[in-house]
Amino acid sequence: MLFGKLPPVGHWGNRQMAILALGLPEIAGIGLLGIGAIILGIFIIGFLKKVLMNTVFGLIALFVINYLAGALQMDALNLPINLISVLVTAILGLAGVGLLIILKLLGITIL
Repeated sequence: MLFGKLPPVGHWGNRQMAILALGLPEIAGIGLLGIGAIILGIFIIGFLKKVLMNTVFGLIALFVINYLAGALQMDALNLPINLISVLVTAILGLAGVGLLIILKLLGITIL
């Protein structure tokens, strides 16, 4: 045994053992901290879901626009699919696709 022989539960020599003595302020503080952590987790998960959905829609739009531009032979809208364009679309989502289209129409090429 790690600590040798332990005395009976509830007694340490002549003193009564206090296992856990928390007052009302401590319990309220722990409860508020727990509620705050739950609320923060809900907000973080909600934000990440929105960012992920925006990224997925942006990447789908990038590929659909490229497909339609190729099928309709519209070279003005044919966006290059490379690391930079995919990163811009992944970070900005649909706004990134719009940015890439504007840059392409202005004649600014992206690698």
